[in-house]
Amino acid sequence: MTVSAIQPGYQIIEQSSQMAEEAAHEIHQAQVTNPIEKDDSYQFNKVEFKLPDSSHIEPIVKLTQAEKYSKVGTNVLQRDQEMIGTLLDVHV
Repeated sequence: MTVSAIQPGYQIIEQSSQMAEEAAHEIHQAQVTNPIEKDDSYQFNKVEFKLPDSSHIEPIVKLTQAEKYSKVGTNVLQRDQEMIGTLLDVHV
């Protein structure tokens, strides 16, 4: 019976890639539907604090999650390779 973490590692990386693509698509759609309006509110000494558009918050969270999943998947693959290396050292 072989036990390998390669397949789950690649699945995690694939899932992170899909999440990143979905988030990028959502951000693009929000930009297309809500173009940035040009105004004079950024003149010298006239800075206004504006809250981020609520349509951008969730895609940004998805991008952050995708980054974390990608790191996890990569870590799983690295640990699998390290384990194979130690097993080869033991058998030689």
